[in-house]
Amino acid sequence: MYKVILIVYMATINLTSGSTNISEVRQYRKSSEEDGRVDTIWNELQGICLHGNQRGTVQELKRDTQGLLKNMAIYKDVAKMNKQLKNDIKLILEETRGEKEISRIVSLLRNDFKGTCQPSKPAKDCTDLKKSNKKSGVYKISSGNSKDLKVYCDMTTDNGGWSILQRRYDGTVDFQRTWSEYENGFGNVEGEYWLGNKHIHHMTSNGKYELRIDMTNNKNEKRYAAYKQFSLGDAASKYKLSVGSYIGNAGDSMKYHNGMMFSATDQDNDQAGGDCTNGLGPWWHKSCSWSALNRKLSSNLHWHTFPNHAAKTSIMMIRRI
Repeated sequence: MYKVILIVYMATINLTSGSTNISEVRQYRKSSEEDGRVDTIWNELQGICLHGNQRGTVQELKRDTQGLLKNMAIYKDVAKMNKQLKNDIKLILEETRGEKEISRIVSLLRNDFKGTCQPSKPAKDCTDLKKSNKKSGVYKISSGNSKDLKVYCDMTTDNGGWSILQRRYDGTVDFQRTWSEYENGFGNVEGEYWLGNKHIHHMTSNGKYELRIDMTNNKNEKRYAAYKQFSLGDAASKYKLSVGSYIGNAGDSMKYHNGMMFSATDQDNDQAGGDCTNGLGPWWHKSCSWSALNRKLSSNLHWHTFPNHAAKTSIMMIRRI
């Protein structure tokens, strides 16, 4: 089709001017080719986005067309940036003398830009997110096979970067739960919740972590217990607790549980004669507890070295060190 048009166009020029303007012919051919490419892309977009509205309403057609325009704006921005990038490269080359200098600049550019366009790695925890100066709130991190695990990040306490494992403060979430529930996590990530033992294990098996526990009592006195060493074993170990190197003002009520397996309502792994979870909730019980922060809130959370051994709120959080 384009060849026929071109022949007619050339014949017209010959008849009127007696000679062919080669630059005009080339320009016309270039314009025709560009029009052809535009038509091809336009037809593709119509087939993808607009074919379903052949019998639809005008409003549906307008909505889909607006969607195309919105996405097309992104490509326009990319095209403009590419043009600017080419202009910058051209400027650098114009100001450079000699092939050796050009080769050196290309080598430096390749080295300096290496990794610029690599896909960003998903954050492993809130410590990673802290590097971007994020505010406290709910974020997605990567944990094992889960690429979008939601976790609450505390970015203010003790310089921030803390991943919240557990939070208790109003009793809206039931913590008297099964092994599977504690393994996978439960609750409201913006309120009371347990992150999940398998996620805690995955995080702490890929780096060194510290644990911090903030508590308040019935008089609203605030205390904390921090441990410079914290990790959980895998499911085969029954999520064995490893904790040590205490600092804080709440007293060390976790050392008694160091090395213990986790117990839930349907899996008793403590060393007591009975089932410690009945009155003290799922935890790393021994025989039975110096601490039990998953106990029913109405019975007070247990922290042996806290005033009256009782707390009314608790937050457990970890940070990579």
